[in-house]
Amino acid sequence: MDLLPQWTEKAEKRGLDPLGIQNSGVLLYQALLPGISNVTLRMRYYCYYCWVSETYARSGASDDFEAWRTWLRRAEALYALVAAYANETGVGGTEWANGRLAAGKKVIDFAAAATTDRSQKLYLRQALGVFGGAYFSQMEELGLFTYNKHGIQVATRELGKRAAILFANAIGPDVAKLLKKKIADASVSVPDLERLSGIAPSEIEEGSAECEFYEMLLFADADTASENARSRSASLRLVLETARAIAESPGPEDVRWHLFNPPADFLPLELEAQRLNWEVYNCQDLMQVAAASLLAWAISLLNTSDGGLSIPEIRAQVVDDLVSQAETGFARSWGEFRSKIDSAKYDFRATWNQLTNSRGAPDEKAIAAIQLMAALHQRTLERPDLAGRVDQGFPARGMAHSLRTELNWLALKEDQTVIEKIADYVVERVVRRHSWVAMQKLRRQRDYTFLFEARDGRLIYLKGYQPVATTPRLVPAIQFLEDIHLLNEDGPTARARSLLEAAA
Repeated sequence: MDLLPQWTEKAEKRGLDPLGIQNSGVLLYQALLPGISNVTLRMRYYCYYCWVSETYARSGASDDFEAWRTWLRRAEALYALVAAYANETGVGGTEWANGRLAAGKKVIDFAAAATTDRSQKLYLRQALGVFGGAYFSQMEELGLFTYNKHGIQVATRELGKRAAILFANAIGPDVAKLLKKKIADASVSVPDLERLSGIAPSEIEEGSAECEFYEMLLFADADTASENARSRSASLRLVLETARAIAESPGPEDVRWHLFNPPADFLPLELEAQRLNWEVYNCQDLMQVAAASLLAWAISLLNTSDGGLSIPEIRAQVVDDLVSQAETGFARSWGEFRSKIDSAKYDFRATWNQLTNSRGAPDEKAIAAIQLMAALHQRTLERPDLAGRVDQGFPARGMAHSLRTELNWLALKEDQTVIEKIADYVVERVVRRHSWVAMQKLRRQRDYTFLFEARDGRLIYLKGYQPVATTPRLVPAIQFLEDIHLLNEDGPTARARSLLEAAA
């Protein structure tokens, strides 16, 4: 009999937000690209799921949720097989599908793979597949899906049914008939996969009604759209602006840094307001990476002693290490130190790359993190527009920490030396903060995310930590724009440029 309290069992959790700062950035980027998430990887899923729902409803569908789930999972498994056969990316279940195709059978039966029976080799383990785990919430945001009275997710009467019709028209009646039959049969031959290749994610025809529908979903009509729709539209236009500036399809880092500074060329008012929101987001992510680098440093100090360190010993070690960095100017007051930084010339991107790289000693990264925090502080003081948007975007009080809370803390007692201020920061905002955040996760989620443990008044090293940047939905956003022929290897297409000109 196990008499130990249940909560003492340690589940291995990485704890991606060990200081509780990342979530403030996540909430911000969610508002910048609503209707798209980091796991909605291809645009065509949006119409495909509407067709799957409508076809189910028109086939004498049962109100039993299990029947709907079976139909949905079969539709996803088949889509994975089609995508794998066509060498497409961004479709859930293609690893399983590639394995089935490699087996070389003439007919692939996927009935068992589409169940939720864990004893089977499933195409995906999530009960509602990619739809439930990624797409439904975003399609609900876009007005494509809702719930019926039986609790089953259904395509909406207007927009969702319109999407289903457009998908059916795009693939043609013969392919639509075959697709419906193969989902029902839960088996498909290689010749069938060839005939179904037109449903693949990359097969959206340029200039088609289906393509125009996706464009309408993503780009809001400024006069009638909701606030979320206008925000998404503005962000996607900024992605296209980035592509125009660099003359190629951008990566997420290209977009991040292109939007980080006010542009030399005029942007329309709405786009400049959204660019400033992206700048605030990037500053927030820079701050959380800097704080996480100080956490990594503190943990490395604990690892130098088998018996761990007490809180006063950690502080003393931080002071000693910073005193030894005489050339950095840390003996100055915080106010003097940060005021000597020219934030317009400071290389934020180089420091970002240094801190997010797995290489490099924690103490070296800590020095860079301190300088980055000072540069961020100075940047907001020199830029009233930025400071105002920071205040607007994050609460000043509450349990959550953010760019705003950390800047407010740094602004206190600016006559302190950098050494004393950072020593206090490491103890109060890093070490104690991590203990509090990890305890909340243990109490509320039963997740053990402590990176060090307290024993007899000393903190004992458990594992190291590498700062993790947040991922602000830019990868799928860029892919969506490529899927609907607004981006290619040369940057924005002619249609994309006309969209930008219309917004000017």
